[in-house]
Amino acid sequence: MMKMNTGWIRKILVGCCFTAVLLPTIAQTQIYSSRPVQLIVPYAPGGSSDIIARTLAPYLSQELGVTIVVSNRGGANTAVGASYLAHSLPDGDTLMLADVALLLNTAIHGSSSGYDPEKDFKPAVMLGSAPFVLFIQASGSSNLSELLLKGKLGTINIANSGPGSLGHLGAELLRIKTGLNIISIPYKGAGPAMTDTISGQVDAIFGSTASGMPLVRNNQLRALAVASPKRVVDFPDLPTFDELGIPGVHVLNWWGIIGPAGLSQDKSDRLYNALQKVVAQPDVRTKLAGLGITPSIFPSEAFSVTMKKDFNLWKRVVADGKIKID
Repeated sequence: MMKMNTGWIRKILVGCCFTAVLLPTIAQTQIYSSRPVQLIVPYAPGGSSDIIARTLAPYLSQELGVTIVVSNRGGANTAVGASYLAHSLPDGDTLMLADVALLLNTAIHGSSSGYDPEKDFKPAVMLGSAPFVLFIQASGSSNLSELLLKGKLGTINIANSGPGSLGHLGAELLRIKTGLNIISIPYKGAGPAMTDTISGQVDAIFGSTASGMPLVRNNQLRALAVASPKRVVDFPDLPTFDELGIPGVHVLNWWGIIGPAGLSQDKSDRLYNALQKVVAQPDVRTKLAGLGITPSIFPSEAFSVTMKKDFNLWKRVVADGKIKID
């Protein structure tokens, strides 16, 4: 009888087992194609979103196994970049680092914004959020009640970085909640608006913790209340509007990665898993903290819920406040 050589059979079986174990890994790494992925920043270079994107890009490239190229497509309060994304193929090769301005545009301009945030995009993963704070001149009102009393007797002028900005709609939300005579004063950017608040040319400003709290430490501004459901961990002594008797004044910016409608759930999940690892990097967390951002890594479904809730909020503010911007 012919003797069977079992050595080569054993090698084949081992090889098959190894391949079976390796296949899921290969499939996972090939969820994204070998082509570079364009990460759109809907702002000019140098701002917060640009800093975030360029901080994340090299780490995401490593985790996803593809090259991430940051592409600045600023204009029309992010509408230029968002419209470009809405008309891109849902193949995962084009993504965008979005913030709440994505919703504000359509809340104000409707279909003329060039996209529908509920139909044209796939929220992939939320990165984090940063609440706005109501700041006043350092020598101004000692607390929120004192400032609001001025509104009962006359008017409160609240500066913002421009028409349709989060600071603008935040002031309108405060006006609706209090019924006071609050006038939003638009500026060409947050810098001039903050400068006039420091000098007392205007009564107050809704601004980010990153831009305003350093000025509080330098005794140039005073922080009256944070517009978030809970106090900020880094500023535990700063009360919320809810705690001060004005519930529902929640003015938060957030950042997250979105794709065109039709982006696969597999690719969204991969982004979520990758971003969790990226944000665990110490230098990434340091950079986010410097921008006042608290990491909140939410997967696609939870991010969608946040976007829908905020969109409904700002649509109501625009409607109730009769806000129109040409």
